Amino acid sequence: MKNANLFQSLFLINFSTSLGFGIADAFFSTYLFSLGGRGILLGLPLLLFSVSKILLGPPMGACVDRFGPRVAVTLSLSLYLLVSLGYLFSSNLVLITLLRVVQGVACAMFRPVMLSLVGAASSTKGEGCATGTFDISFYLAIGIGPLLGGVLHDWCGFYGIFACLALLCLFALAVALRRVPRHAVAAVPSSKPVACVALPDALEAARHGAMGGLLVFIFGRGCGISLLAGFLPLLLSGRLGLTGTQTGVVLASSTVVISSLLRPVGRLSDRLPRKGLVLLGGISVSLLYFLIPLAQGFHQVLMLGGGIGLCSVLSQPASTALLLEQGERHGTGLAVGIFNTALNLGFVVGPLLGGWLQNHFGLTAVFYAAGWIGLAAAGLFAVCTTVREKRNCACSPA
Repeated sequence: MKNANLFQSLFLINFSTSLGFGIADAFFSTYLFSLGGRGILLGLPLLLFSVSKILLGPPMGACVDRFGPRVAVTLSLSLYLLVSLGYLFSSNLVLITLLRVVQGVACAMFRPVMLSLVGAASSTKGEGCATGTFDISFYLAIGIGPLLGGVLHDWCGFYGIFACLALLCLFALAVALRRVPRHAVAAVPSSKPVACVALPDALEAARHGAMGGLLVFIFGRGCGISLLAGFLPLLLSGRLGLTGTQTGVVLASSTVVISSLLRPVGRLSDRLPRKGLVLLGGISVSLLYFLIPLAQGFHQVLMLGGGIGLCSVLSQPASTALLLEQGERHGTGLAVGIFNTALNLGFVVGPLLGGWLQNHFGLTAVFYAAGWIGLAAAGLFAVCTTVREKRNCACSPA
């Protein structure tokens, strides 16, 4: 690690914001319902949040490259704080819907600037360990968030939830202002407006073989994650008849395994071919999806949940490290912004496809679809990266 102090600060910032929104988002739809949100007023804030992240990923990533991480991290965390205060002091559904869009803008900028700084803090060829360790802050937060949110809801109601969110965002902003240096990553000055640069550059980056392969892979992974999160509880409670506690344990099993293995697998990805780890993890997870409908009880489905976590973690640090390598070519902010757009698009497409499949072919078809999508994404990733490697070999001097 080139800059351990900076990395520790980034870990704290990411954990604080992820914990705050992990607490709030777990109860956000319940909060909207309590305010009288029904039908479109219940779904619109959730939809606009996803749409804003998808559409604004590349331009917000380009902003990180243009203005530098110090400005970008301050802006994104200030927006997070503004949103948390809006949730705390307003109960107007229209305003809350607008705040949800602002939250999407901040989210679209936050991940690119965090990974830009993580790349700057990590040593050469140590990106896998750095990103794996960094992502522990996210998985710990989303594991603790709903539990802590439930306690706050019981003690203080929604006011306590949003007050905690505001305090965590304020803490993260204070750490960033104090600990993130002004010149950790150099900005890329340009006379053109960000919007005019982001779209052409994003399209050019997406056509690049290795980057295109990563985008296809993460889109397939996003579809699989969203299908599993949306439809696995239906199978566990409806078909297998598991209790609420058993269902919670199964759903948490993947997160626990991922959190515990991110750092050692990150070190592994710095020593072994990263492309091979991405393929191994992606193919293995997809094959396990096919086995989910065959599970007969709690222990079998628990083993599958842990196995999915184990296979998922094989590809995560490696794919993020490959993304940082692409950032050296296209700009880290822009590369991460495009990557997040593909991921969030998978999060939207997955549930829509799953709902259609369940209505027409039953619940089992949903998990088979997740498996086939994952295998197709892994195959396209292999093809795109292999074509790029052959072109590099052909262009290199004999």
